[in-house]
Amino acid sequence: MSGGADVCVIGAGISGLATAKCMRDRGFSVVVLERSDDVGGLWVFREKGYGVMRFTHINVSKQNYCFSDYPFPDEVPEFPHNEQMADYIRDYTRHFGLYDVIQLNTEVSSLKRIGDDWEVKKHKVKKDDKGDLVRDGEETTLQFKYVAIATGHHAKPRWPEFSGQDKFKGEIIHAVDFKDAVTNGYPGKRVLVVGIGNSAVDAAVNCVNQGCKSVHLSSRSGAWVLPNYILGCPTDHYSSRLLLWLPWKLTNFVLETVTTLMQGHPNKWGLNPRMRALQTQPTVCPTLVYHIQRGQLKIHPNIDRMEGNRVYFTAGTDVEVDSVVFCTGYSIDIPYLDDSAKTECIKDGNHLELFKNVFSPTIGSSLAFIGFVQPASGGVLTMSETQARWWAELCKKNVKLPSTESMKNVINEELVESSKRYYSSARHTIQKDPILYNDDIAARFGAKPQLWKHPALAWRLLIGTCGAAQYRLQGPGRWDKAADVVRSVPTTALVDYSLKFVILLGVSFLVLLVTCLMC
Repeated sequence: MSGGADVCVIGAGISGLATAKCMRDRGFSVVVLERSDDVGGLWVFREKGYGVMRFTHINVSKQNYCFSDYPFPDEVPEFPHNEQMADYIRDYTRHFGLYDVIQLNTEVSSLKRIGDDWEVKKHKVKKDDKGDLVRDGEETTLQFKYVAIATGHHAKPRWPEFSGQDKFKGEIIHAVDFKDAVTNGYPGKRVLVVGIGNSAVDAAVNCVNQGCKSVHLSSRSGAWVLPNYILGCPTDHYSSRLLLWLPWKLTNFVLETVTTLMQGHPNKWGLNPRMRALQTQPTVCPTLVYHIQRGQLKIHPNIDRMEGNRVYFTAGTDVEVDSVVFCTGYSIDIPYLDDSAKTECIKDGNHLELFKNVFSPTIGSSLAFIGFVQPASGGVLTMSETQARWWAELCKKNVKLPSTESMKNVINEELVESSKRYYSSARHTIQKDPILYNDDIAARFGAKPQLWKHPALAWRLLIGTCGAAQYRLQGPGRWDKAADVVRSVPTTALVDYSLKFVILLGVSFLVLLVTCLMC
């Protein structure tokens, strides 16, 4: 019955691997259960099933999407391709000896609390002739003191419903089944992509590049689409403590102004966002506006209905298409979690009742949800790793969670704040700013970088993004190379010189004022 380890981690994607490594660093024995035949989660391209599209690059710079004590090699480009990302994850797994504790092709069928422990039921799986995973062997029951669910929140495809959709004569698929235009047989066809998130714009641009007859993009909410680079620096490098300490509406004004100066207001290109730029997760694409400008990609509002092969939009326009790709996101789905625990943690499908998106106030620290957070900018990897390190310290009894009542109050307060800040959408139920979130969590176990402890890095820590390694400068798991890695992350010239100019102006004014007073 015993699992032969202290900790069970469900999922060997980036969140699960970070969790396994952090728990082992603190002396726990760990078992990782992974349903697929490889580590890396969605970053492993698969011809069938869940994973990235064949052409996907990360849209966050490698400095902000990496493990905190294992940076990318210098030769890897700033925005790696998914194959480079998958290789990096495998290298991390190999470097820290995690393959020794990972059970691949192993599916969890049940997770249930038994007394103070957690009962995990698992079985092996294999691919059938169609490439689908099927059960292979008997079920095994194990018991663990601590369990981490790290299977991610991109779990169950969310399908919209439109009038006449069931009688549409063309093909309708979800983004999970879109690999690239050629693989899906789209060249020469008329394609409609529904959605305006990163997957949607990537799919639409790929359809244009791969010779589709016509490509259309439909969105009900519109979007601010940002480039990968602003004034020569990765867009996510502009996120900093100083910027995030300012009122978000002021920061939003700056971002919208810069974006408009660079590529025109989104309304000019038919993108028509219903929200401000910082009220949603950024959609990042360097070529979407380029294709719109050249008429290679047509933008439409929400779908009203479908008739035959024709799709009608709410603006009264219509197009005839052969294929529709729904890039409409995913719902949180944890089918193996016992209903009694699930009702404590998940409300209304996509709302988490979790303290800091990790712990149920009524269950406590024996069950952790790692990676169930959506970054407002930057990547989820640093957030998952900070969560895992916090969990390790909780399990070591070095720190404690607040009272049940306090945690519930924080959950409600953050829900109210989130509803004020973000546009109402299923995408934004777990949205957090990575730097502010990581600072909050890291401060709970002593790993938040404090300016006074690192005077040589203070300016960078204030105005720069600093990357993942900043959370290894101090506290449990401190890394002696962290300061060097932080220095290697460039600050944005715009912010750096602008602030220095403001400071110089302020000092000059004070000198002038003092001189006048002395006269």
